[in-house]
Amino acid sequence: MKKDVSLTAQRMGQIHMQYRELISAETSFSIEKLLNFGDFTLKDFCQRLNPHPESETIIKIAQQFCEKYGIWIEQAKHYITCELFLYPDAAFDRIVVMVENNAIDYYLNDIIGRDLFSHLNAEKQFKARELMKRMSTVDYNLRLPNDATPVEIANIELLQFIKNTSPFHWFEKFLNLYCHHVDVTHKDGNSDAKGYISSIDEYIDLRCHTSGMHHIVMLIEYADNNFIDTTWCSTFGIDVYLHRVNFLTSAFGCLSNDLFSFEKEVIDNSTDANLLMIVALNNPTFTLTEVITRSAKIVQEILIELLGLIDKIKNQLRDLPMINEQQKRSLNKYLKGIEKCLQASWMWQVYTKRYKRRNSVFQETLLVESIAV
Repeated sequence: MKKDVSLTAQRMGQIHMQYRELISAETSFSIEKLLNFGDFTLKDFCQRLNPHPESETIIKIAQQFCEKYGIWIEQAKHYITCELFLYPDAAFDRIVVMVENNAIDYYLNDIIGRDLFSHLNAEKQFKARELMKRMSTVDYNLRLPNDATPVEIANIELLQFIKNTSPFHWFEKFLNLYCHHVDVTHKDGNSDAKGYISSIDEYIDLRCHTSGMHHIVMLIEYADNNFIDTTWCSTFGIDVYLHRVNFLTSAFGCLSNDLFSFEKEVIDNSTDANLLMIVALNNPTFTLTEVITRSAKIVQEILIELLGLIDKIKNQLRDLPMINEQQKRSLNKYLKGIEKCLQASWMWQVYTKRYKRRNSVFQETLLVESIAV
């Protein structure tokens, strides 16, 4: 049953008021402590992860690329580092194109993203819809439309490179996910625009797409030039577990990001397209403190299931006969990539200044001047 949206503004006002009360009382939460469980700590799990060794050079190239097409904005310096954490072992030409693709994605997010779209005037909303219509319907031939904008030209250039350096079946799936991400992300994501309040499960399914995490996880294969043999995985019943691993990796990345970006999205831009607000809207009696702890619990449960499934697949691979050594090595390499993606989802959000602020309810997003850019 769809929930009525008539009380969303009132609920937003309550969350804003309770947020100000927490800030005034200097109440803070540690996202890490909320996500840790048993003997597992994110700090220990992630401590060996380092960004790509050629990060400085790659960042310069990405900035030059953005400037070439007129899509460089100041806050870009805080987000183009993301891929450098996600794929630290990628070949140089592949990591460059992935960082540039990431730059396009964040550029669109920061000018017409789901938390900003409702603040645009009618003319800008119309132009944004037309641009997204063209960018989300790009097909395998990667043809440019007439009078293409600079961001469209840049997008096709990068997609062409990825197409030329990957198998057909993989690129076709990647392109479909990427275009769907473009389609569902750059529009008003608020409940009143949709006409109903999403359930928590519905929101999570959509958020995996709006975040781009599904195609980001696919890029693990591309980064290592290590494309999974899906037929072989199906033969041994590994494909079902692997599909779930991919989904959970996507969910952890985007939902942990909802914790980090809560203040940017909900407090600054009053969007309810954020896990914490969806939890608040589905639980109208919850205080903000209860909303925070419940939202973090959802992310923690995803993390626990994901780590358990990774171990399950590794154990299954060890029991397979020697004849499958090549496929086993390939899948084990991919699982290491999944673990690095998981680590990167955490480490980058702690590292970047994108979500930092002088006053915050989260220790990890509190601005400290010594934090690296």
